[in-house]
Amino acid sequence: MNATRSLVAVVGVLILVFGSLEPARSAAAESGPDQVVDGAKKVGQGVEETAKGIGKTVAQRAEAAGKEAESVADRLHDGAKAFGEAIWDAMKALGRAIQRAFAAPPAPEPGSGPPPVR
Repeated sequence: MNATRSLVAVVGVLILVFGSLEPARSAAAESGPDQVVDGAKKVGQGVEETAKGIGKTVAQRAEAAGKEAESVADRLHDGAKAFGEAIWDAMKALGRAIQRAFAAPPAPEPGSGPPPVR
């Protein structure tokens, strides 16, 4: 009987020990997914903030590049315009020179030339 009582006592103690551990395990098991979700949310917020920071940096750099490109474009436009005007002036001068080369000499105005030979 002592052996039976001892066995019942040991089993009772084991039930109490393992029975009390079960709620602790289930509480930890239940809070695990919540911790994962919270961690994922924090990671998502970090990624979002990083993306916003990168976006702001890219926008600032693009704005600065746009201003530089604007001034370069203005200088290129002015240079190209001057080049085009120089080409146009040269073409007009060449056209006048060709006209003068092939045109008949102008007729003298009456009374403005040398006296007639007799």
